[in-house]
Amino acid sequence: MDALSVGLASAALGVALVAYLRAGAWKSRVDELERDMKRRTENAGGDVKRDLETMKNMLAVVAEGGRLTREQVLEGRLWADASAQHGQTLITQGARVLDVRTPGETAGGVIPGAILIPVDALEARLADLPKDQRALLVCCAGGSRSAAACEFLAQQGFTNLFNLEGGMNSWSGPRVRP
Repeated sequence: MDALSVGLASAALGVALVAYLRAGAWKSRVDELERDMKRRTENAGGDVKRDLETMKNMLAVVAEGGRLTREQVLEGRLWADASAQHGQTLITQGARVLDVRTPGETAGGVIPGAILIPVDALEARLADLPKDQRALLVCCAGGSRSAAACEFLAQQGFTNLFNLEGGMNSWSGPRVRP
């Protein structure tokens, strides 16, 4: 009988040990999930703040008599796309041009008078851009880096921003070597 009692006690101890280890694993998993949910909640709060700031800026544009396209409102962005033809019209009307390509890319030619700031240096060189009401046509090689630059500039309070659709690949206007 003593051997049976010792055997049952050993088995019970084994079961308790396994349960204890599993409980520790579950606690670790719960802690991990709590950290993940906290991070997600903080990120969502930041997203809501940015979206609210964008909506307030959009409302300010409209209150000042500016126009936003339906696409801008639905996508929640303060900049508009411009075809190459519309870009040429903007320049004729006095728009500035910001070229965010790398020096290697701009060596092949730029829009005359363009301000050359690679997208990676844009934050550091923000003071090089005049912050006035003149339109700013932003271009890169294909249109995606310039869209990111427009988004960044809008977050920094720049207005009247246009992304050259298709970038310099679509540009048929004049070019000069920098």
